[in-house]
Amino acid sequence: MTNRCWRTTSTTTVLTTVMTAALALALWTSEAPQGARVVGLGSAAPWGSADPRTPTAPLAPAPPVQGQAGPVVGGLSATSVGVLVVDGGRHQCSAAVVASRSRRVLATAAHCVWLDGSWRVDGAFFIPGYAAGEEPLGRWTVDTAYVPPAWQQIDSPINDVAADTDFAFVTLLPRDGVLPEQVLGAQGIRFSTPDRLPVAALGYPATGVYDGQSLRGCDGPAAVETFTRPDRDGGQVLAMTCDMTEGASGGPWLAGPDAAAGRGQVVGVVSGGDATQLVSPRFGAAAREIYEAADSAALIPDQPTTPDPALARTAPRGGTS
Repeated sequence: MTNRCWRTTSTTTVLTTVMTAALALALWTSEAPQGARVVGLGSAAPWGSADPRTPTAPLAPAPPVQGQAGPVVGGLSATSVGVLVVDGGRHQCSAAVVASRSRRVLATAAHCVWLDGSWRVDGAFFIPGYAAGEEPLGRWTVDTAYVPPAWQQIDSPINDVAADTDFAFVTLLPRDGVLPEQVLGAQGIRFSTPDRLPVAALGYPATGVYDGQSLRGCDGPAAVETFTRPDRDGGQVLAMTCDMTEGASGGPWLAGPDAAAGRGQVVGVVSGGDATQLVSPRFGAAAREIYEAADSAALIPDQPTTPDPALARTAPRGGTS
């Protein structure tokens, strides 16, 4: 993997951290994600969506362990979090259904759907609850992906990701007239956080001791840091201790009293990291704008969306590959 330098600044220290490439884009086969072939809380929430929604009574979960990505089993995360397969069916990331008016919005990382100057949503699909080759809730076809204009303008290669803008919202097509959230439930979502908060980061890491075959999670404190690069102004990110690896990109960072059990409010997504630390964009006004654009365009599922071409890319409607 290619290393990159991220400089993070807090009010007390200046940290220069050598980070690995973005935690994403494990190669995918039609049978299962192949981990050995990797390439790559705050204030009000909109429209009453701060509370997670459950489709059925949750099962007893196994909470994550601080600093290590332990298994996350049962509960809301077993239906609302899954593998996002992109790039013509060739690569995988992680993603989560988030509460919305349209009831068909996912949160993930921008580099999962736009990378090196091009979109990667052709033939993309979401597999909620993926586990060891099993797809208990089937596949849901991606409709449209939305990323921040700032992400596209930077046009970063994967080894130099601008983590503060590395978020995306993806809409899914209904299946047999049923909206995704009706079947899968949804995590809540918030667009402001305190400078320090407890979180749980979830995803499907696929290298090192992980194989991409199960949902994993880290539970612990996160802190806001300033992300800077020599050629641009600094933005804010969240950082926490966690050893998840590639394939976890796009996985949700959850806040709330039940976050460790896989149920909470999404305040960010996995962007990058190294063997001990994960970084997420800090959801704020910019993330809210992209979320609202995606959700508004998806409100009438039986009609084609008309996304702003500066923000979004609609996937072909020919199914998955």
